[in-house]
Amino acid sequence: MRYRTHALRATGIVLTSAMLTGGLLASATTANATTAGARTPGATTANAAATFSSADLVRTTNSFLSHYAVNGGDFKTDLSNTSAIHFWEASFDRETLTDASRLTGQWKDKISEAYYRYENTHSVDRFGNPKCWIGNDTDWNDDYSWAVQFALDAYEATGDRHMRDQAKWHTDFFYRDYYDDVHGGGFWRERGTKDQKDVPSNGFAIAASELARYYPDATVHNNPLNTDKTYLQIAQDTYDWLKKSFLRPDGGFENSFSGRSWDDNLYTYNAGVFLELGANLYDLTKDDTYLADGRKVADFARSHFTTGSKQIIVDEDDVGGNGLYRPDPVGNYEIVFKGIFLRGLYKFITLGGQDQYLGWLGDNAQSSYDHRTDDLPSATFDQTLTNGRSTGVASGLAAMTYTLAAQKRTGRIEAETGLHYGTGRNESASSASNGQLVGSIDKAGAGVEFHNVAAAKSLTFRTASANKGAKLSLYINGRFARKVNFPYTGNWNATFTDTSVPVSVPDGATVKLQFDSGDSAANIDYITGS
Repeated sequence: MRYRTHALRATGIVLTSAMLTGGLLASATTANATTAGARTPGATTANAAATFSSADLVRTTNSFLSHYAVNGGDFKTDLSNTSAIHFWEASFDRETLTDASRLTGQWKDKISEAYYRYENTHSVDRFGNPKCWIGNDTDWNDDYSWAVQFALDAYEATGDRHMRDQAKWHTDFFYRDYYDDVHGGGFWRERGTKDQKDVPSNGFAIAASELARYYPDATVHNNPLNTDKTYLQIAQDTYDWLKKSFLRPDGGFENSFSGRSWDDNLYTYNAGVFLELGANLYDLTKDDTYLADGRKVADFARSHFTTGSKQIIVDEDDVGGNGLYRPDPVGNYEIVFKGIFLRGLYKFITLGGQDQYLGWLGDNAQSSYDHRTDDLPSATFDQTLTNGRSTGVASGLAAMTYTLAAQKRTGRIEAETGLHYGTGRNESASSASNGQLVGSIDKAGAGVEFHNVAAAKSLTFRTASANKGAKLSLYINGRFARKVNFPYTGNWNATFTDTSVPVSVPDGATVKLQFDSGDSAANIDYITGS
C-alpha cells in the first residue's frame, strides 16, 4: 500500500462522460429497474436491503470482467486508464473473483489464469526459489502479503498445490528476516529501509493463521530473534502486537510507527486486517477475547466511517490533517480500503458467529448494487458513477459476495434487511438482535419477504407479539406454504421467542410472511433455516 498526502479527494461528485476519454459506460441509472433484481411491485423500497441474488452476482461479476479484465489475468486501473493496475490492488480484484467463484461455482479457469499471469510476469529465480515473486526491491512488504493471501484463496478454489506452496514460501521468507522486536514486534514495511512498521504489512499474520490449518506443527525460524515459531504462534504474536500498538480505547485502529503524519490516521483497511486476523484466530483457538476486541473495532467503524441511517461506509480519517474524507473513486487506491474492511467483517460474522453485523454488511452491498451503472456496482457505494477504479468496483462485488455467503453459511437473515409490503416497516427495538425488527404487519397484504434463503428443511422465526393467537401466512417462492402460529410474549419489542416449522425451502428461495385473512400480527426479528 502506498501512503499519500490525500491531494485527491472526492466530496460527492458524480463523474460525467465529458470527464472521461474512452471506455465510457452507458448512461448512469440509480436502480436499473428493468434488469434482474428489480423491486417487486407493491413492495416498500425504503429500508430494503440485500434483495440481490446469486444470479445478480454472476451478472455483475461478468460485467466487471468484461469492462476491466485485460491481458489474460490482469485488471485495468479504471475505465479511462487501461494500463494494468499494480499487483497489490490486482490481488484484491483477484481475491474478489475467487470468492465469488467459490460461492457460485463460476470462473474457476479465470482464477488459475489470474494467478499464473501474476506469477509469470513478476517472478525471478532468486533466494533459492525459481518462481520467487520478489523481482522488484522497491515494492513494499504489504504488497506481497496481498499476493500471498490471494494465492491461498486461489488454492482453496482450485486445489492447485503450487499456489499453496508459493504462499507458504513467501510467508516464511518475510517472517524469517523482516519481523523483529523493534517497536515491540511486527513486520517491517520495507526490506531495504527499515523505518516504518504499519498495520498493512502485518497482513502476513492473516496468511500465517490460514497456513496454521494446513501445517499445524511446522515451525519457521526467525533470524533477528533466533526463535522458531509455529504459524499459529506467529499469528498470535502479531495480533497481540497490533492490539497493544494501535488499538485505541474507543475501538479506533491507528496506522503505524514511522514518525510521519499518517501514524495516527484511522483507515478502514487497518480495521479490516485486525478483524480478519482475529476471526481466524478465534476459529483456531475459540478464545472469546478475539470476539470482544473485534466488536469494539467493528462498532467504532460502524459509527465513524459511515453516512446515513444505513451507515454506508464512505470515509477514511486523516486524523492529524483534515479529518474525515472520501477517497477519490478513480484516482485514489484508498477506495479499496472499505472492501478490505468488509472482507474482515465477513470473516468476523461467519467464523466468529457475529450475526449482528450481517444486516450492516448487506446494507452496504445493496447500496453499491443499487447505484450500479452497466451492471458495475458503485465504487463509492452511495453514488452513481460513470467510472470507478477497478478495486472500488470490486469492493462492491465483494460486499455482494460476502453478504450472500454469510447468509448461506449462518442460515440467518435479519428481518430489517428484507423487502417490506403494505404497512410492514422497520422499527427500533433494543432487545432485537440487530436493534431493529419488522413490525406493523397488521393489515391485509402487509408482510416482509426474505431473499436468497439457503436450502432448508425447516425455518425458525424469532418473534414478539402482544396478541394471543398470533399467526401469519408463510409463502415460499410466491406459493402459500402454511399458516405459522407464534407464541404470546406479552409485548411487541422486549421479549422474543423462537418458533420452528417444518417446510421445504429450495436454495436461493424467497420466503415471505404475510398478513392474510384471519391472521393476527407478530413482529419479526429474524429467520433461520436449518
